[in-house]
Amino acid sequence: MELKKIISGFNKRKIKVFLVFLFFSILAWSISKLSEPYESRASFELEYSGFPDTLLLNTKEKDFISAKLRANGFQFLGYGLNTKKIRIDLRKANSINDFFFLTQTNVKAQFERQLSNTVSLLELEKDTFFIDLYKVKTKEVPINPNITIEVAPNHILEGGLKLNPKMATIKGPKKEIDKIKEILTTPIALSDLSSDFSKELILITPEATQNTILLQKTIEVSGSVVEFSEREFEVELSSKNVPEGYRLKTFPNTISLVCKASIKELKTMNTLDFEVVVDYGAIAGTSSNLITVKLNRRPQNAYAVQLLTSQVEFVLEKL
Repeated sequence: MELKKIISGFNKRKIKVFLVFLFFSILAWSISKLSEPYESRASFELEYSGFPDTLLLNTKEKDFISAKLRANGFQFLGYGLNTKKIRIDLRKANSINDFFFLTQTNVKAQFERQLSNTVSLLELEKDTFFIDLYKVKTKEVPINPNITIEVAPNHILEGGLKLNPKMATIKGPKKEIDKIKEILTTPIALSDLSSDFSKELILITPEATQNTILLQKTIEVSGSVVEFSEREFEVELSSKNVPEGYRLKTFPNTISLVCKASIKELKTMNTLDFEVVVDYGAIAGTSSNLITVKLNRRPQNAYAVQLLTSQVEFVLEKL
């Protein structure tokens, strides 16, 4: 019984040693074979660049090309595991009746420049390479930022939103881009703003388009947020549409108003920046002795202006 165990253990060790030697023998043979040069075919993915301004690629599917190469086995193994990309420059593309193509000589020259020095290109599968291009035009359209802004209490957005750029350049078939009137951005909401801000927003390609592209991907949206205050002004009333030979007297003849603006702007304002009027033509022929007061002019940088009186009494005096 003991002898059988010894023989069995010895045979197992022999098998393990044999398998180890077999593994390394196969490995050495495989390395030797993969190191030898071969002639075979490999597939490459084409990436196009250098489009003329008036053309675009019609298909969005990947384009492949088969090439016969001379390379060692390791290189062919690499091509099989990971498809290599070859960039093809279309600036030298030829055209006949709106059909665009590259000659084999042109493609082969570009192909060879992107291969390893140890790889030789023997032949390509085609003599002429047709490229599915179509004619396009460019157009500028306004950008409409999808942004919601809430400023902190007692603050205002001074001067409105600033866009850089204000227009988006789109490129595509005429029948598509003629329908596009604006370009939207991804939505963003900003709240409790108390200082200047700047955000980069992504432009959105309109959904209804198939072959239209945006020539820029983002825009910068910025704004100036300032603290505002209030200041009261006493403004003299003026009148209009008074009949010839008469004058209109109001009681009182001045109106108080409250202007909201940035502290910096309020310091430069005076009563002459405002015009408050009463229009006799609006009540002519009535028996009313009250007339409505309206704000006719205000400073451009005022955030809000509130009249503290809406109506005044008046008399029409003959001169």
